Amino acid sequence: MQNDLDLNSIEQKVLNLLRVKLGVKARDLPRGMKRAGRRLPRDAHRAAQVISTAKVQLGHPKLARMVDLHSVATAETVLHAYLEKIDPKERRKHAILSMLGAQALNILGVFVLVIALLTWRGFL
Repeated sequence: MQNDLDLNSIEQKVLNLLRVKLGVKARDLPRGMKRAGRRLPRDAHRAAQVISTAKVQLGHPKLARMVDLHSVATAETVLHAYLEKIDPKERRKHAILSMLGAQALNILGVFVLVIALLTWRGFL
């Protein structure tokens, strides 16, 4: 049962990091990773899958013996490493600048089309 408590604490730590770093709100790790989606790399998703599978296996007496605690610890390290690298302020700033860049490109495109139309119609 000590391992079960450890996995619950690991899951809660990861969920807290997901909430703080990515703004993902979920009750369990698989839902949290699904909501994180492509914002996290494939390795992080695999690590979360290892932790989730181990948690499910610890709930069954015969499967609990098959849990590799070393791989769970490695998965926790990988997942924490990816989540700790994320800077929420930088992510937010990048999203805003990306949106503003797209809007500027759209405005420039409309401006060019208006100039082309005015030239074609003979007003310029």
